[in-house]
Amino acid sequence: MAHRSDGMRRLLDALHSTGAGVDQIERFLAAEPRRGAGTIRDQMAAEMSNQLLAALGQQPTQSSADAKRLRERGAWRGYDQPPNE
Repeated sequence: MAHRSDGMRRLLDALHSTGAGVDQIERFLAAEPRRGAGTIRDQMAAEMSNQLLAALGQQPTQSSADAKRLRERGAWRGYDQPPNE
């Protein structure tokens, strides 16, 4: 069975296959297309949160602006980083 993270891996692989370097991909993910609405990474985090909430039978309510506020408050952890041992 495929995991949701497989979709994220496919997206990152697709971005990398364009020939874009890691720095370019990071800049893309950090871009904020609409001022105040959150970065591309925030949009992705909000969408993943909403999918999880929906799978748990809850009303999906996370916006990219919500994800941005959480990140800026410091409630954002390095979920994309391996754990420190």
